[in-house]
Amino acid sequence: MNKRRIAVIGLGRFGATMAQEAQANGMEVLAMDINEDKVNEIADHVSEAIIADSTNAKAIAAIDWRQFITVVVAIGSDIKNSMMTVIHLQEAGVPDLWCKVQDKYHASLMKRLGVQRIISPEEEMAKRASLSLRFPDMSQQMLLGDSQYLAEVKIMQRVDKNDFLHAIRRQGHQLVAINHKQDKHYQPATEVPVCLYPGDSVLLLSNANESKTREGFVWPSLTS
Repeated sequence: MNKRRIAVIGLGRFGATMAQEAQANGMEVLAMDINEDKVNEIADHVSEAIIADSTNAKAIAAIDWRQFITVVVAIGSDIKNSMMTVIHLQEAGVPDLWCKVQDKYHASLMKRLGVQRIISPEEEMAKRASLSLRFPDMSQQMLLGDSQYLAEVKIMQRVDKNDFLHAIRRQGHQLVAINHKQDKHYQPATEVPVCLYPGDSVLLLSNANESKTREGFVWPSLTS
């Protein structure tokens, strides 16, 4: 099995974007949709593009799904077709199945079917936007494991070394890397500089022993 080969079924805006981005990031992508126009639009941007009805068990059975490390079902607008596709793929032995959902009901059904990862783009974007409103200096965060977060934080105002260390230590965070304004890349943080300035960014790792909150990463904003 090629560990860098995935399949994306459903070439709406989400599915088409995911397929093209995955291909651009070095993966081999099979894109599938029942709509010929959508398949033709993406054909030059992925390894393989096919016209097929994923709700048809015979069409699914005709493909060797063992060659893919992950299959993404991006038929979020039609719950019935999404479910039928997932069931056929499970019967075909797909080991890692992701599914885009349109609402909580859809997500609940996918959970019951045992889908490995459920994707709700609108909900995830809303949570990210809400977090940005509360913590304007936090660019993004990522959940690692069950309770630990990695967050990128922008330095919005000049902050001295001692104040910065006090801010992260009182929440049990750890400085991982620093990207100074004049640099293009993050560098491992062997030590904290005397001052951090607007335009700098830092990567912080949360304390896995801290209880999870609704917001995820708890950051004592330096702008407050």
